[in-house]
Amino acid sequence: MAGSRRLVHFFTALCVFLCSSAPVNGGKRGNSDKCNYKGTQLSSTDESGRKPGVTFRYDNCSLNWNPLGKHFIHEVNNITYTHLSCDSQAAVVVHWMASPLGIEHVKGFRVYLEDKNPEGKQCQHLILKDPRQLNFSYKTIRMSSQPFAGLAFETDYMVRIVPFPTFLNDSFFPPSFLRTNSCEVLLGSDNLVCKPFWKPKTLSVSQLGSNLHVVFDHAPSTFGFTIYYLYYKLRQEGPFRLKRCKPEQNGPKTTCVLQDVTPGTYAIELRDDNNTTRKQTQYHVSQVHSPWAGPIRAMAITVPLVIMSAFATLFTVMCRKKQQENIYSHLDEESPESSSQTTALSADRPWPRPKIFICYSSRDCPKHLAVIQSFAFFLQDFCGCEVALDLWEHLEICKQGQMSWLSRRIDEAHFIITVCSKGLKYFVEKRHRKGKATSKENNREPTASDSAGNRDLFIVATAMIAEKIKEVHQKSSDLSRFMSVYFDYSHESDVPTSLRLAPKYKLMDQLPLLFARLHSRQLSLTDREPQPPNVSKRNYFRSKSGRSLYVAICNMHQHIEQEPDWFEKQLVPPPLPNKRLPPPEKLDSGLVLNEVKLKHPSESDACPPPQDWVGI
Repeated sequence: MAGSRRLVHFFTALCVFLCSSAPVNGGKRGNSDKCNYKGTQLSSTDESGRKPGVTFRYDNCSLNWNPLGKHFIHEVNNITYTHLSCDSQAAVVVHWMASPLGIEHVKGFRVYLEDKNPEGKQCQHLILKDPRQLNFSYKTIRMSSQPFAGLAFETDYMVRIVPFPTFLNDSFFPPSFLRTNSCEVLLGSDNLVCKPFWKPKTLSVSQLGSNLHVVFDHAPSTFGFTIYYLYYKLRQEGPFRLKRCKPEQNGPKTTCVLQDVTPGTYAIELRDDNNTTRKQTQYHVSQVHSPWAGPIRAMAITVPLVIMSAFATLFTVMCRKKQQENIYSHLDEESPESSSQTTALSADRPWPRPKIFICYSSRDCPKHLAVIQSFAFFLQDFCGCEVALDLWEHLEICKQGQMSWLSRRIDEAHFIITVCSKGLKYFVEKRHRKGKATSKENNREPTASDSAGNRDLFIVATAMIAEKIKEVHQKSSDLSRFMSVYFDYSHESDVPTSLRLAPKYKLMDQLPLLFARLHSRQLSLTDREPQPPNVSKRNYFRSKSGRSLYVAICNMHQHIEQEPDWFEKQLVPPPLPNKRLPPPEKLDSGLVLNEVKLKHPSESDACPPPQDWVGI
């Protein structure tokens, strides 16, 4: 009987223990689910719940990424967001539906989330566990990502969902934008994370006899502080002693009196009732000799400390403000105000700027010409150079003549930059293979029928530059004045043989080296224009001219991807025009109308050739 009774008591205690521990475990699991959403694998279903789910597995975005495919996949639609809180920070889950166009070729999705800072980009690589699962009937399935954690409250983010594999690049798929919820919505207004951090502006200590008077200002009423805790101790003592201070209702400050303190150096710390706000100071209590010794000595110590603290604070604020002005004025030109301010500053300070002459091929394609103009504007606006470009000096070319203008610009330039491309190498070496033209063809005066005169100016310019490189190389090995550059949609093999001796740069990968070369030449003047800080491939597009250059390069990349044989197509001669049939006879109705003839302006009308123009 005694053994059975003990057994009953044991099972009863065990049941009570299990019942009491079950809610605790459930609560912990609920908090974890709130942060981790649905775990490492996710199954999505359609809105009616009748369709079986799509299960993803998640992989690292930096591994096994081969987005190239042979099929066209349309962008996703119906993008929505679920806002969560994770570790006292904002988190977001992205939902979408796949487009029926190309859905049978989808093997997974890539979800990018980024803010204005390029280094804060997050990525999730979602791979279908069954690669052949999706078809047209899955167009209404709502798919979801894992939570993007560690986000800031009330911040704008850009989301881009890229299905793969496809032959389109990521920029083809348009982004969507979201703004995270506030801290109060996600965590609650009573959460300490949502309260701004506060410290008293002043914490002054004075001695009056054997008492210490600690004076500090109040926190705003919105914090709801009902009592302050003043901890103090001698520096050589162990634990702190506590003094509770109620805030005074009649004034903005409260005086807390520490009575009968012994002489020595005290460490004083002010805290609030939640123990989240604190400020420390030290004070030396001297031996009391007279009723006036304490206040006088306290003033002699406190006043200089306050003055020094004020000067130190002012100096720190001025330095940080100056640093921010330098950063935003040179790198962050997002707003028109900052751009106009930078322009005004550069206009007020006329520093010498290195003169640059740009030689390029005008027979590649219009998108390449857009890259050239954006590059010239970038050198002039961001890199602080004075650029000579034929597209900008059409009137001067008309006045001086092509050869006169070309010779003068090459001689005046501190640096000569040749932008190498397919067209430049092809036409330059084709001209070299054919040999020099006859003297009659070279010296004849151009007529209005020479439509390729302006277009082939770069061939003559390249020949002149190659001749100067050869002369300089024979005299000395310093070829720093000449530079052959090519953008990342071209190759180093596009540099003509006649320009191989000049230093070569790949843009925009070697932009810092090019920038250093442009500003390393010692000019005859004393001062040089200050260099923009941190010039690199990752931040040049933060300026207005840099963004224009970045867009132009991307457009050229897209043009090459859409038409890989774009240059060969331009070399094909146009078809001969068909012979026009005689117009049919019209019946005379008795009415006579005046004929209006439209005259299209020709190239010869825009720029008449001067008398001293030498043909190319």
